[in-house]
Amino acid sequence: MKLHTVICALTLFLTILSCKKESRPDESPAEVSQETIATIKKLGYSSHGISRVANGYVVEGDIFLSDKYLNEENAGKPTALRIANGEQYRTTNLIKRLPRVITVSVSNLPSVYVTATDIAIARYNALQMMLTFQRVAANGEVNINYASLGAGVLGQSAGFPDASGNPPSPILLNADNNALGSNPDQNYLATVIAHELGHTIGLRHTDYFNRNYSCPWSPNPNEGDAGVYALPIYGTPTTEDPNSWMLACIGAGQNRPFNANDITALMFLYGMGTGTNLIPDGIYKATSVNSGKVMEVYNSSLADMGAVKQATWNGGANQRWIFTYLNNGYYRIKNVNSSRVLDINNLSLAEGSLLIQYGWHDGYNQHWQLIPNSDGSYLIQNRNSKKVLDVFGASTADGADIAQFSPHGKANQRWYLTPAPIELNKN
Repeated sequence: MKLHTVICALTLFLTILSCKKESRPDESPAEVSQETIATIKKLGYSSHGISRVANGYVVEGDIFLSDKYLNEENAGKPTALRIANGEQYRTTNLIKRLPRVITVSVSNLPSVYVTATDIAIARYNALQMMLTFQRVAANGEVNINYASLGAGVLGQSAGFPDASGNPPSPILLNADNNALGSNPDQNYLATVIAHELGHTIGLRHTDYFNRNYSCPWSPNPNEGDAGVYALPIYGTPTTEDPNSWMLACIGAGQNRPFNANDITALMFLYGMGTGTNLIPDGIYKATSVNSGKVMEVYNSSLADMGAVKQATWNGGANQRWIFTYLNNGYYRIKNVNSSRVLDINNLSLAEGSLLIQYGWHDGYNQHWQLIPNSDGSYLIQNRNSKKVLDVFGASTADGADIAQFSPHGKANQRWYLTPAPIELNKN
């Protein structure tokens, strides 16, 4: 999700002609080393039209990647996750510590930019998500500032959330007469600002895998090479969306409030879950209704990726789980022995993906909703995949795998959660 006069996230095309002549990124990434290009591609961004700027690079028209970002540990991991073939896309890193208010300030820009920022903020806040925005007079967590970026270049995003779950800053907007100008239409400008705010909370361009959809001039429509980590957002369609506010390009003067698919994506990422705190925080054992065996970390492993299976109850710490309600409809489920949490590896959406333990990173593949059944048991549903924990093959044997599958309500997907506190030695 970025911008250039086509708003190649903010690179909106002012006219068809200006889009073709002024919005295109440079054809050859001058002053960019092959090592840097390789790192940018590894992170999931397009290597086409990379521009060297102060303290970093601009990719895909309006996304700024700092030198620091490219050199830190996440340069070794792809961050782009695909959300349906033509629909919403997000990055691995999202805003953390929800509920949260992100402050936004506007500097060195005409008053219409302040008004448009308020309109953009109102669009987000109307959804009543756990993430909201608030404009402040100065020193916002995200500052929107003036920059002369050249003819036809409307703006530049600061990138995506960092590994700590904080938004990047600043957003640069070009108020010169050869770009947005000093008095653009308020709703058009609000769409541009809402688009750039979308980047700061982890959204990429809707037409990430087919940039030609909104930018017909683009010679290289695929913005990145991290598609092997493609992740559909639950509930979004698999066809292109002609009205999304996160399309790479937008026509001059066009207003794009959130459409139904945009709202689905935003609510998936930052909406309140439908679950409630059905059980108090505490230590529990999880017993399969089908087998009568409990969920345990196999061989009492302390390692990330340790397997989680079923076994006969023996009272060990590896069979006890700390359930903590996250105040968003979901629980974190942490093993008493290892202090690692239940996790579906690699954010998988696939049927049969095995349950593992992993260090807590607040990913949606580590969030679990409890769904009550009439017999007093629960389905344990993953936030990311909407699949539930299932004893593979309805096995009754010790050591049987536990995996995720679409819910069908049979006994091998139902779990009794019984308090199992650690008894202290009173001697």
